[in-house]
Amino acid sequence: MGTALAGGVIATALLEALYDKGLLNRQEARAVLGSAMISLGNVAQAEGAAFARRLVASLQSGKFAARG
Repeated sequence: MGTALAGGVIATALLEALYDKGLLNRQEARAVLGSAMISLGNVAQAEGAAFARRLVASLQSGKFAARG
């Protein structure tokens, strides 16, 4: 579980850094998060999957909301 958490934290930091530097726009960031949600659907029963979906959803409705 620790490896998954570390990977998620690193991926989130990278996504935010790319966005903040203007290398990734809001639509592209949302596409990445949408892809993550699809991947999470493939492992819906895995330990921590529901928590991970909530975290991705919070990014989708927060910093990377459709309207910002």
